[in-house]
Amino acid sequence: MIKKIIGAGFTALFFILGFEPFGFSLLPILCLVILFYFSKSNNPKESALFFFLFGFISFLIGIYWLYISIQIIGGSPIWLAILLILLLSIAGGLFYAVAGFLISISFRKLHSDYLAICFLAPAIWTLLEIIRAYAFSGFPWFTLGYSQINNFLVAWAPIGGVFMVSFITALIASFLLLIIIKKRSYLDMSFLFIIISTSIFLSSVEWTEQTDDELSVALVQGGVAQEKKWLRSEFLKTLDLYKNSLLNLENTNLVIWPEVSIPTYSSNVESYLDELKRIIKTQNIDLLLLGINTRDENGKIYNSVITLGNDELTYNKRHLVPFGEYFPVPEFIREWLRKMKLPSLDYSKGSRDQPMPQLGKYFISISICYEDIFGSEIISSLPSANVLVNATNNAWFGKSIALDQHFQMSRMRAIETGRYLLRSTNTGITAIVKPDGKVQQQLKPFEYSVLKDIFVPMRGSTPYSNFGDLFCLILIIIIMTLGSFIGMLRLKNKNA
Repeated sequence: MIKKIIGAGFTALFFILGFEPFGFSLLPILCLVILFYFSKSNNPKESALFFFLFGFISFLIGIYWLYISIQIIGGSPIWLAILLILLLSIAGGLFYAVAGFLISISFRKLHSDYLAICFLAPAIWTLLEIIRAYAFSGFPWFTLGYSQINNFLVAWAPIGGVFMVSFITALIASFLLLIIIKKRSYLDMSFLFIIISTSIFLSSVEWTEQTDDELSVALVQGGVAQEKKWLRSEFLKTLDLYKNSLLNLENTNLVIWPEVSIPTYSSNVESYLDELKRIIKTQNIDLLLLGINTRDENGKIYNSVITLGNDELTYNKRHLVPFGEYFPVPEFIREWLRKMKLPSLDYSKGSRDQPMPQLGKYFISISICYEDIFGSEIISSLPSANVLVNATNNAWFGKSIALDQHFQMSRMRAIETGRYLLRSTNTGITAIVKPDGKVQQQLKPFEYSVLKDIFVPMRGSTPYSNFGDLFCLILIIIIMTLGSFIGMLRLKNKNA
């Protein structure tokens, strides 16, 4: 048992090193080679346990930063912070356990290493990632495809999204394993060459096209520490900080402030918002997007981005963070949270269909915070939207790797949709991301700064924009069905 824990621990460590800020993209592929080989060499129960340990330790290492938000900044008891991290890591580990169990069964039922490794293993791995991304509000952290964002395999993202990249990456791991165990090595090397060559070719394909306009943008990074953000003594300073940022942005098409850049309800600062409108008009700024909380006539509270200038409307966050923005708990637990002076107030969810702000003739797709880790939700505004905007506050996670992990997922949305991503954050990472996922420019985190540059509105659609995750889901189901059918047919002919 000790050997399994150590083996799973090192595999998990190397897997996490494949993601930002480390970016050793080859390591997750090698980790899958190890995992698939273990499932081949051990029975389903042992495989499930090893995969669970791998998943549990991966999450334990990779999301340690939740302790910062829950305990250090949030002020919750230490035991509660540790408990929540353990529960989330266990939940994540269970998905991997199911994957390990099913992959191991496929070896034993099909009696064919080739079918199990090339047909079933990559498909099962990807299917469990998709389920994890949608189940219980979704938590797609450490989806395999994100680890490949800096190499040619990411060229599959505009076709089938990040899960398509996961499948292709897992398929490469499968052929590498077959080569290692010398099963039809020449054939396997040929298939591996075809996958890599196709990926390189797809890297040269431009699925969307630029419009004829270049627009100027300014992304304001407030650099306000989370522990100071809601202090009364800091409130007026924050208002002045952001207001004064407009004074040097004359003739800018678009200005973007972070999530809840103004830490109050919009109804409490109406005179301030009117002053911003006057400054915008004086400075010849077309549109300002700013994060703020709003309340409707029924008293419901929303995490919102409002627009001021040539087009004034409100976008309300649609995908809320469980235990951060709403609490799916019984009333007695909510009462305990109140007594402990812990967050317990529920935000309301914005409607699925909301109007997009316009910048001249171009439409802007807005997402708030971790909404941009759900590609299937971002594409709901396409192909009408010409540019993606994300307003985020990652100050909750301090100076941790959470910032890089989140930004890595944000970049994938630009690749999937073939659109520029304009990302304004409170403490980092504020950046302009090009449609190919490369960073055009970014700010140094944790300090006040303004990023001024240009972007180009895009038009057209990627296959992923049209079909979302459905294409990849159907593909892997077909592959799993085909592999199982061939395996059963072989067994039938063998026993005949």
